[in-house]
Amino acid sequence: MKPSDNIADAVYAEQVAAVYWQMPIALGANFVNAALTAAVLTPIAARPVPLPWFGVVVLVTVGRAVAWRRYPRGGASADAGRWALPATLGAMFAGLCWGLGGAVLFPFIPPLAQAFLAIVIGGMCAGSVVLSGPHLPTLLAFLLPACIPMAARFLAEGTPIDSALGAMIVVFVAAMTFAGRHLNRIFVEAMRLRFELNEANLRLQAEVSEHRATEAALRQSQKLEAIGQLTGGIAHDFNNLLTVVIGNLMLARGRAGGNGAIAPLLDGAMQAAERGVAQIQRLLGFTRRQRLDPRSVDLSHLVAGIKTLLLQTLGPKINLLIVADAGLAPAFVDANQLELAILNLAINARDAMPTGGSLSIGLENRDLDRSSPPEPTPGEYVVLSMTDTGTGMDEATLAQVFDPFFTTKEPGAGSGLGLPTVQGFAAQSGGAVLFRSKPGAGTTVELWLPKADQPPHCPVVPEQSGSQMPRGAAHILLCDDDDDVRRFIREFLDSAGYTIHEANGPEAALGILEQSAEIDLLIVDYAMPGMNGLETIRQARQRRPGLRPLLITGYAGAVDGGAVGIPLLRKPFAPAELARTVAEILAI
Repeated sequence: MKPSDNIADAVYAEQVAAVYWQMPIALGANFVNAALTAAVLTPIAARPVPLPWFGVVVLVTVGRAVAWRRYPRGGASADAGRWALPATLGAMFAGLCWGLGGAVLFPFIPPLAQAFLAIVIGGMCAGSVVLSGPHLPTLLAFLLPACIPMAARFLAEGTPIDSALGAMIVVFVAAMTFAGRHLNRIFVEAMRLRFELNEANLRLQAEVSEHRATEAALRQSQKLEAIGQLTGGIAHDFNNLLTVVIGNLMLARGRAGGNGAIAPLLDGAMQAAERGVAQIQRLLGFTRRQRLDPRSVDLSHLVAGIKTLLLQTLGPKINLLIVADAGLAPAFVDANQLELAILNLAINARDAMPTGGSLSIGLENRDLDRSSPPEPTPGEYVVLSMTDTGTGMDEATLAQVFDPFFTTKEPGAGSGLGLPTVQGFAAQSGGAVLFRSKPGAGTTVELWLPKADQPPHCPVVPEQSGSQMPRGAAHILLCDDDDDVRRFIREFLDSAGYTIHEANGPEAALGILEQSAEIDLLIVDYAMPGMNGLETIRQARQRRPGLRPLLITGYAGAVDGGAVGIPLLRKPFAPAELARTVAEILAI
């Protein structure tokens, strides 16, 4: 239905409602005027006709009062057409009581009484214009029956005076009809303008709400972009530092042997470095710049696999319940990052239930509907929901749960990156996060993940090489602008049997390629001043078409699509990982 049709229906409903709203006034005037007329005419009438006429008027008035009583209150009726009929018929019968009744009464009353009756009928017709003007059919239903019989009687007499009186009544009817039509048009236009303004106001409110939501989303996007750019640069520097720290710690651990005094110190330093790696990954996670490895994952199997860890995290006071659909579809997601997201949410749920409670994890297939988050594109999703019986959150807190560094915990008890990391991971995976919470009623978090098209991926557990690393005797050109990173890689690969040629930048590396005849592998950092690693590899291959490259990077925004066909090793990496990667490339 068009909006104009809705407005027309609403206007018509208001017209009918206006008639019923003013009907008590019309009924009261009709009864009082009829009673006064009967009281005046009964003593002077030649026959006792006024009293039966008054009885008919009372019956008609009672019938109209019943219709008024049954009309639904509280605004315009949705079924206006049905209620317009009794209003119109009641007005017609009331008009006939005056018009036809007046024509019957005229022969039995003296001329002065006839003039009195004509004045009363004229007054009733004028009043109907005001009371029934909003609904033109009701007005005409009273006006025409009240005047036409009187006009016809005068015209039928044939005398000049009677003919003139009949003509005057016809003119009066026409004037009253014109006035009623004009009043009706004013009422209709006023109602139409009211509804159009109301509709425009609703549209404006919706547009303002949408504009505010868009502005909020834009601000959040700009905030994340700004923090993401800053985080990307910080992550690059920290990854370089952690590469050196972790690499040297592992080398030191290997050289320390079984020294019981040094090994615990190295292990503690390694744990601190690994926490630094995890924190960098969380920063990259909420800015959606981490590298994901999405695969088809059986969520029931994944959750069951970390159930013991979840129970240990929640503690003995919190019951854990896991419910999954029988025909649960696999999700296309990074399994490791999903486990971290579930653990993050479980920790938040535990902190919200300091005296104990229960945490329910639900797994189900869902399609987008009105209750879905707005971010995902239409399609099929696997929803992981976590519902706790904790303290819940109010609207103000709920609006800030995804703001980076926002936390309700005590200082030092939380970084404020847990939930933003989960949201960033979900968005980067092609899904979304939906939060529902009320104070004292707990919290429900829904993690919407895209459905996988392939059956679940079965991971292959890699062989543990321990301290044994591949050795080789190839010539490797190492290009990195960070002296510490370059020194660590050189020392490790040199100890593994490789011949290392060092370059502190792209120009130096290209110069070595032009001078040295034997280079088997080019290891180059991505983010360097003047020329990035990909461009360095391109120019190096122009000089050495068969040269094998390895791109290393600690930069969060490093290209994935641009590095097609080029092996990529992300910082920080362990020495064993570097050794295996180098050996695999050289074996090709």
